[in-house]
Amino acid sequence: MNNISYGLTARINSKIIKKNNFLIKLAFTFAFAITMAVSANTFIYIPVTPVPITLQTLTVLISGIFLGSKFAFLSQLQYLMLGIIGFPVFAGFKSGIYTLLGPTGGYLIGFVFAAYVTGYIFENFSKNIKDNLYLSLISCMSGLIVIYLSGYIHLFGYLSSVMGSTAVKTLALKTFDLAVKPFILVEFIKFFIIIDSAAIWKLNSHHNFPGKNQTGI
Repeated sequence: MNNISYGLTARINSKIIKKNNFLIKLAFTFAFAITMAVSANTFIYIPVTPVPITLQTLTVLISGIFLGSKFAFLSQLQYLMLGIIGFPVFAGFKSGIYTLLGPTGGYLIGFVFAAYVTGYIFENFSKNIKDNLYLSLISCMSGLIVIYLSGYIHLFGYLSSVMGSTAVKTLALKTFDLAVKPFILVEFIKFFIIIDSAAIWKLNSHHNFPGKNQTGI
């Protein structure tokens, strides 16, 4: 009887822990969505490109590591939906579906998938990459590639519609100069911030993030 009672209590406690963990991570997804809005409007416009320098890529990558793939994906989706329905959360306090059709729309869409990719690699490649600082770096690099690839493809399409019959090679180089080249140095600086954060959070000894091994929604 005691064994039956103990087993039932253990199962109940396990369900309560899982439920609480789910609610905590759900709260973090919204917190990261709000952080994205703050990051978007901590920006600098530079003359050579219509794409502003913001802290959003840093926030996206950290959300992937901290929340795990599915919850990081959800946090970025929440951010995107807040902007679409009219909250001024995009860079320059913009909002609405038309922002996604503008020159920076590809980055916004890329954030959603980059968060998932970053979290997925961090969760699933720890056995192959033992040093967690390297794991964080590879995860973030992969997420960053997704962001800039999405931003590049979208901006290429946007410029082709604006510039008309420009040669494809010329348009491709022009898009690179606007969408990628101005941000290379900035992204390296962000990587150093992530590495320093990883050291502070003692990633090189333990995965202590909510997203680790707890990815189901």
